[in-house]
Amino acid sequence: MRNSIRENICRMCVLILIFGVGSVGFAQNPAFEMFMDGGDVFGGDTFTRTAQLNVLEPAEIQGWSLSLCNNDGMIAVGAQLGEDASTVKNGAMPDFETTILSDDAVMSGVVICFTGCAVLSQVQNFSLLDVNYHVLAAVGQSCWVEYCTAGTPPVSTVLVINGNSVEPITSGATFQILSPNYLIFGQGLGVVGQTANIPVLISTVRPLDGFQIAGEYDPSLMTITSVLASGVAASAEFVALSENLGPGEIAAGLIMALDTSVDIPIGENQEVLNIQFDVHADLGGATAPLITAVNFVESAGTPPITNKIVDANYNETPNLVNGEIEIVDFNPFVRGDCNSDGGLVNIADGISVLQYLFQGGTTPSCLDSCDLDDNGEISVGDAVWVFSYQFAGGAPPMAPFPDLGIDPTTGDGIGCNGDADDQ
Repeated sequence: MRNSIRENICRMCVLILIFGVGSVGFAQNPAFEMFMDGGDVFGGDTFTRTAQLNVLEPAEIQGWSLSLCNNDGMIAVGAQLGEDASTVKNGAMPDFETTILSDDAVMSGVVICFTGCAVLSQVQNFSLLDVNYHVLAAVGQSCWVEYCTAGTPPVSTVLVINGNSVEPITSGATFQILSPNYLIFGQGLGVVGQTANIPVLISTVRPLDGFQIAGEYDPSLMTITSVLASGVAASAEFVALSENLGPGEIAAGLIMALDTSVDIPIGENQEVLNIQFDVHADLGGATAPLITAVNFVESAGTPPITNKIVDANYNETPNLVNGEIEIVDFNPFVRGDCNSDGGLVNIADGISVLQYLFQGGTTPSCLDSCDLDDNGEISVGDAVWVFSYQFAGGAPPMAPFPDLGIDPTTGDGIGCNGDADDQ
């Protein structure tokens, strides 16, 4: 530790001897500019930006020093000479270079050649120093870097020309902190007078211990009933829906493991939650089919729940993507269960098709379930499909199969129990 402190003090002394201390007593010269480009960065990420130099008139620059001060939204974790500065001495490293880091500044100095064997003249976008920063501030905030005088003794931002200090004009950088992660309400389906559900998806570039969501829906159409852990989060130890919700509010949270031993993995569009609703029979006077939005809001429930993803002590509000639920007035069924005996598809269903077509049999209560190829009509081919599936290794019936569901090709005039798909 003492050696490190001694080394930094020695480097500082060299900088002071070469470039002077304190503020420069000259006006900024517009022919010389030091700058750094800003932009968008990700919360919790580490990124690199380059201190650069423009020299707009002929000059014989023997060296330079600079200090880059940062606010507490970020911290410098490393720095190295830029690509141009590292070859400034006729293609070789400069005779002297040093860089010192602190929590709120980076200080650097370069002497190109002690004997004057090389100088720097007119340049554009000359890379002086590459600095690695780590983002500390929260998503939605900003952080900044500016050229300054920093350190003890202080290191000024100057160029050395003919042994004199020349102060360049400077422009720092501002960084907006974004999230690379997403919480997403997906696409859901509901049936009038029955139920609806919608998935919640996560895209994340880091493993997560859990999350919480705040949303809203149209309470004239539905009432929320429960939330279920699903997909990559199906094994979650804790999942809960707030017990104090106003009409149309969604507020829920999930933790994979209370001891943080299990994570939601890195990945895109991973299902983590399924939200269940009861759909009102009267739809508040609306008519199905219809699309209703499920949106994220700033907070919901009492006490208020906000939108957060959590990884140990790190949390952020990620990007939020709204979803929607399609509400239809169709009855669910299992395709192939022509005799409606409980979802079992077997030889009896093939016979039911033939009896209906040729022997005056009773019209099935769900014609859609007899349309095995989902082509919008009942024919002998549907009976053959049943027998082929049962006994000859043929393809299974089209969706919905084998579980209860809604016809994916609604509007073909074949429905169930006189529902809205019948013409």
